[in-house]
Amino acid sequence: MTSVEETTDTSGRIPFWVITYRVPESVADDGVVTYYLPKAALEHRVAEYGLDSVEEALEIALYEPVLGPHQAAGELDMLTPALLRPPEARAQVDQQIAICKENYGVVVTAPSAPPDARVSRATSAARDPLRVIREQTRIDPIRTAALRVELDRIRMTYQRTQEATRG
Repeated sequence: MTSVEETTDTSGRIPFWVITYRVPESVADDGVVTYYLPKAALEHRVAEYGLDSVEEALEIALYEPVLGPHQAAGELDMLTPALLRPPEARAQVDQQIAICKENYGVVVTAPSAPPDARVSRATSAARDPLRVIREQTRIDPIRTAALRVELDRIRMTYQRTQEATRG
């Protein structure tokens, strides 16, 4: 991973993190993949997978652009966190990330240096491009609980639909 920037959609209403990955040319001709991650997505990952921290949500989000092509090619199952209970969804994504790390590669950032008053913020961000995301992302427990309730509603509706088509 080489950089993280902030932007918005064309309306200026939806904020995104723009994460740039350096990849082998076998993955992208120019050796670069750019991933637009809505800032709200990390809170959604916490709700979907029953996570406890920004760090756990970030781990999943960083692998999404790596997992996607392999899911689309049928090499990995599509993730369905809205249709599974959080512990099952977490097991599914953890398994896929482990497969990805073993077979396709590990997402790596530059190691974070110990805090040093003499190191500028820009230098520190260059050492750890994810620092800005970690510092600015807060998980609101009320919003997360509301998201979990909505996911429960989706899951129940899906289960009823499945039962009705079988019966």
